[in-house]
Amino acid sequence: MQSKTDRVMCGTCEFWTGSRQPVFSSKGIPKVDVIDKIGCCECPMSRFEGQSRARDSHCMRFSKWTELF
Repeated sequence: MQSKTDRVMCGTCEFWTGSRQPVFSSKGIPKVDVIDKIGCCECPMSRFEGQSRARDSHCMRFSKWTELF
């Protein structure tokens, strides 16, 4: 699944443990290729900490993945 870097979801969150890769679209736009469908939340401020989360789930404690521009 490829997504915009500014989309607020687990797959683009700093605290999500699933596999993902920063990529560029054919037009040179930075994106993220979220490989895993499920990952674990490791955000100490989230009520979902330690739980499995789908890549497109949403959380109020979102923090943009630092490798994304």
